[in-house]
Amino acid sequence: MISRDDLHEDPAAEARPTSPGDATIGRRTFLKRMEVLAGSAMCGALPFLGGCAARAHYLTPTVLGDRLAVPVANAIAAGGLLVEDPRSDLPIFLRRTPEGEYTAVSTKCGHRGCQVEPAADRMACPCHGSEYTFEGAILHGPTQRPLTRFRVTSDVEQVYIHIGSSKAP
Repeated sequence: MISRDDLHEDPAAEARPTSPGDATIGRRTFLKRMEVLAGSAMCGALPFLGGCAARAHYLTPTVLGDRLAVPVANAIAAGGLLVEDPRSDLPIFLRRTPEGEYTAVSTKCGHRGCQVEPAADRMACPCHGSEYTFEGAILHGPTQRPLTRFRVTSDVEQVYIHIGSSKAP
């Protein structure tokens, strides 16, 4: 049971020196120390957490009518590429498959419209947990709609995302 004293600690009492044998601290001091400890632990872990996610880079494409042109040199980036879509606030995810083909999908989640992000082997929505394949098919809900796919063509120099033609996977 929590007493009234536990809810209203005396900050001055926590500032008073205690004897070396007294190992108790107030709740407020404990929480402050835990906050600092948690923040320090997260800062120390950030370099390691970056390796857990796929690394997608942003690129502004050349707009050619109903196509977005991306240089092949950029399109083969490991982990894929987030290409700005002039018709949307959210980018298109362009990825080269191990077979050398290209896929392009909208990053707009079919559940609530949040931006899905590339992960190691799938696209994941940080808002409600929906997961998709890199081709846009649903792996895990709550979404009921797949990601919009775009037709992709290429030549020696450019990869073209046809934004005028989209389809469900």
